[in-house]
Amino acid sequence: MIGIGIRYLMGWSMATNSADREQPEWPPYPDRVFMALAAAYYETYGSDDERQALLWLERQDAPNMRAGYASDRDTVTTYVPVNDESSWQNPERQRPRPKRVPSASDLSRLNSFSDRINKLKESGLGVLPENRSRQPRQFPVVIPNDPTVYLVWPDTPSPQVRHGLESLCGKVIRVGHSASLVQAWVEDSPPEPNLVPTDGVAQCSMRVSGPGRLEHLATQYKNGRRPDRSRWAAYARTQPETPSETSHSVFQDRLLVLRKVDGRRMGLESALQLTGKLRNAVVKRCPEPVPEWVSGHTRDGRPSQEPHLAFLPLPFAGSEHADGHLLGLALAIPNSVSPAEVGRCLNPLLGVNEDGSLRRVRLYDGANFEWLLEMEDRDSPPVALRSETWTRPARRWATITPIVFDRHPKGVDREVQAERMVAETCERIGLPRPLDVVLSQVSLHLGVPHSRQFPAMRRKSGEGRRQHSHAMLTFAEPVVGPITLGAGRYRGYGMCRPVRWDGGDWE
Repeated sequence: MIGIGIRYLMGWSMATNSADREQPEWPPYPDRVFMALAAAYYETYGSDDERQALLWLERQDAPNMRAGYASDRDTVTTYVPVNDESSWQNPERQRPRPKRVPSASDLSRLNSFSDRINKLKESGLGVLPENRSRQPRQFPVVIPNDPTVYLVWPDTPSPQVRHGLESLCGKVIRVGHSASLVQAWVEDSPPEPNLVPTDGVAQCSMRVSGPGRLEHLATQYKNGRRPDRSRWAAYARTQPETPSETSHSVFQDRLLVLRKVDGRRMGLESALQLTGKLRNAVVKRCPEPVPEWVSGHTRDGRPSQEPHLAFLPLPFAGSEHADGHLLGLALAIPNSVSPAEVGRCLNPLLGVNEDGSLRRVRLYDGANFEWLLEMEDRDSPPVALRSETWTRPARRWATITPIVFDRHPKGVDREVQAERMVAETCERIGLPRPLDVVLSQVSLHLGVPHSRQFPAMRRKSGEGRRQHSHAMLTFAEPVVGPITLGAGRYRGYGMCRPVRWDGGDWE
C-alpha cells in the first residue's frame, strides 16, 4: 500500500467542477492530481524515475481516498481582461449588454468608442489590462474541515517508482487553480479511506487516469490543445462497521438516499403515493428481465417470498419543530444482493450522466404532484437524509408510518392479537422477537401524523381495507435498521426510527 498526501496550504481549494462550471470540485479528482504531477515532471525536465512513477500511476485502478467534509462559498461572477487580441473582434467574448434599440446618441458614443479602441490598438496600449475587453469568469472555492487529502493505492511500487513519486511530490506546488497552493508527499501509513470506488450505485463520480494518459497530455500540449477528459469512476462513501454480534434486518444497513430538489411540499401521509411512483420508475428503467429482488414478483407474476427492494419516506420528524413534511425518499436493499447487481439494475435510473453530474428522477402524478429527486451527495445533509438516522443500533424503535396488519384482529383480545402480529413481523425480517410492543394511534416521534391521517392500504383481492397502527418496540439488545414492518413494509408503511429515551442516548 502507498498513498499520496496533499495539504492545501491556504485552507481552501479553488478548482472548477467539470460537470457544473459554477460549482467547486471537491475532493480533487485523481486525474487532476495526476496532471499536477505530470506538469511538475515536464516543467522541470524530470528524471527517468519520475517518468516511471507516472507510468506506474496511470496503470493503477482508481485509488481510495480520504477527504474531509467541505462547505462551499457563494460563487461570484467577476469580469476578467482577456488574454488575446482576437477578443477585440469576437463579440461572444465581450461583456454582455442588455438588448435595446440604439438611439442616435448611442450610435455616436459607439463610434467614439470604436475610434478609441482602434487608437489604443495602434498605439500598443490596448494590451494593458485596463484597456482590454472583459469576460465573465467564476472562481468556485471550497473550504474543507480538514485541508489534507489522501489518495491510496493497494499495490506497493518498486523502489525506483517510489523514489520518482517522492521527487514529483516535492515539486508540486498547486493542484487546480494557481491560487490553490499545496504541499504533497508520499505517505506509507495513510488513514482509512472514506471514499472508495464502487461497482454499485455511485454517490459521486470522479475523473481518474488510465493507461496512455501521460503520452496524451504531452501530445495535446505540443499541439497547443487542451487535454481530453479522462474516464469517470464511480465512488461511494464508507460507513462505520456495526458490531457483528448486533442483530440486523434482512436489509443492508446503508440506505440509498434520494433528496428532493424540486417539487411542492408534501406531508408524510403522502408516502404511499410517492413510494409507488418511485417503484414504477425503478422497474421501468431496470434492464430486462427485471429481477425478483427489484419487482417483488416471480417470473410467473406471483408475489415474491424473498426479501426485495423497499421504498421508504424520509420526513422531517422527531425534533421540536418537526412538521412531518417529506425531504426525500430512500431505497433499502436486501442483504443478499451484491453491489454489482445493485449497480446494474439501478444505475440506469440513479447513476451519473456522461458529464459526471447526478441523474435526476422525475415522479409525476397529473395535477397532484411533480417531484425531482437525485442521490444525496452533500457532506452535511439534513438529519432525515442521513442513512444512519434510520439504521443506527438501538433497543427502542417507534414508527413514523403505521404498521399494516397482515390480518384483521377480532374478538375481545384483538389488541393482544395485533401486538403478536407485530412481534411476528419482526422475526419475518430477521430481527429477534421484541420484549415489548405498545400500539397507539399516535407516534412517539414529534411531527408524525395521527394514524387515521394515513390512507389505508387495500387488500390485493380488492375486498376491504387493512387496519394499521403506530407502535413502539423494545428489544433486549440493540438492533440495526432499517426496520420496516408489516404488510406495507416494501411501500414505506411500518417504517421505524430509533427513539431517544428521556433525552439521553439512543437505546
